[in-house]
Amino acid sequence: MKALDTPILLAILHDSPPAKDLLRTLRGEELGTTELNVFELKTLASEGPPAFREGRENALARLRRRVTVLPITPESVREAARFLKRKGHPVDFQPLVWGTLAAAGCGEWITTRAYAPPKGSLPFKVRII
Repeated sequence: MKALDTPILLAILHDSPPAKDLLRTLRGEELGTTELNVFELKTLASEGPPAFREGRENALARLRRRVTVLPITPESVREAARFLKRKGHPVDFQPLVWGTLAAAGCGEWITTRAYAPPKGSLPFKVRII
C-alpha cells in the first residue's frame, strides 16, 4: 500500500495537475491514508463559506470511498510510542500517523518536505513530492 499524506490529498481534491500526474503513476496500486488525515480534511472542509461546505464534504466522501482509510488501533499507538522513544520526536500527531502506517504494513508514504520524518527513521519508504 502507498499512503497519502494530507497535503497530497488536498492537491488531489483541488484537482492539481501534479496530483493528477501522481495518480497516473500510482494507477493499479492500493492507496491509503489514516483516519487522522481524514480528520484533518474534514476539519478543513467544514471551514470557509457555508455555501461551499456541502461540495467540499461531498468531495471528501468520494475521496474516502477511493482510498483505504486505516484506523488508529492499539498497535498504531504502540508503533508511535516506539518511534517517539527511539528518536526523541516531540509528542504530536505525526508519530501516530506513522505508527498507523507501520502497523498496517504500509510500503510507502507520500508526503511533502514540510512533513518529512528524519531519514531512515521509519519502517517504510518515504517519497517527498
